[in-house]
Amino acid sequence: MIKKFFTTLLLLVIGAGLVLAHEFWLQPSRFFANVGDKVTIQVLVGEGFTGERSDGAKDRIVQYKHQSASGMINLVPTLPGDTYGTLPVSLTTAGTHLISFANTPKFLAMRADSFLLYLKEDGLDNVVSARQQQGATSKPSREMYQRCVKTLIQAGDKPDNTFAENTGMPLEIIPAQNPYVQRPGQIATFQVLYDNKPLPKALVRYCNRNGTNPLAQERQRSDGQGRVRFRLRAGNSMVSLVHMVPYVHADTTKPSPADWHSYWGSLTFGCR
Repeated sequence: MIKKFFTTLLLLVIGAGLVLAHEFWLQPSRFFANVGDKVTIQVLVGEGFTGERSDGAKDRIVQYKHQSASGMINLVPTLPGDTYGTLPVSLTTAGTHLISFANTPKFLAMRADSFLLYLKEDGLDNVVSARQQQGATSKPSREMYQRCVKTLIQAGDKPDNTFAENTGMPLEIIPAQNPYVQRPGQIATFQVLYDNKPLPKALVRYCNRNGTNPLAQERQRSDGQGRVRFRLRAGNSMVSLVHMVPYVHADTTKPSPADWHSYWGSLTFGCR
């Protein structure tokens, strides 16, 4: 989703001059493949479901795994170098393949006005209210942010239940039904879990790109069971959200390095 606060303010990281792009997702070279095919998975960062490869350090990976009907494979040892930007994955089993990726938290600081725009854009009203109550509205933010992303790929014409696996990441987006048994125009339900519990009132985005057609996007708040419902469109789709909680510092004898801990989640898949 194109977000004006990132395109106009560029959200500089204090003291580093780095730009933080808002969306982070796994993009396979194709969502529909044949059994035995090898697809390339790219880790992308950007806006409006258009991004550039994120060549992060391999040692920042918490998990990078491939789940299918035949079991689970740890992808970290198969990375060709010291970064995780691009990885070939073999689809040796018929069915639905689930790739999940999570990395370690990274520090980010923003000017107060930039942080407020970020919070409002992602529907993080609880954090806006908390900063007001703390008298911190005019203070720069101190945040640890972490990515928890997944993609679903269909090999062959027999979808299975791998789509529903909980990968164990702090933030999970799980479809109620396999997207590869659904068609454009049908309603798809997704459940958002944080710390393995349903996450209510989260602002969840659905983005779709289909060839040269303009980006289609919707937003919806999750219900009491963490569920959202979107009408599927043909093409490449992404469901995403940001969830933010107070940062918990493990070493209470030292000053906390951050005030907030955010989790950026996404799920990508195809529909036709």
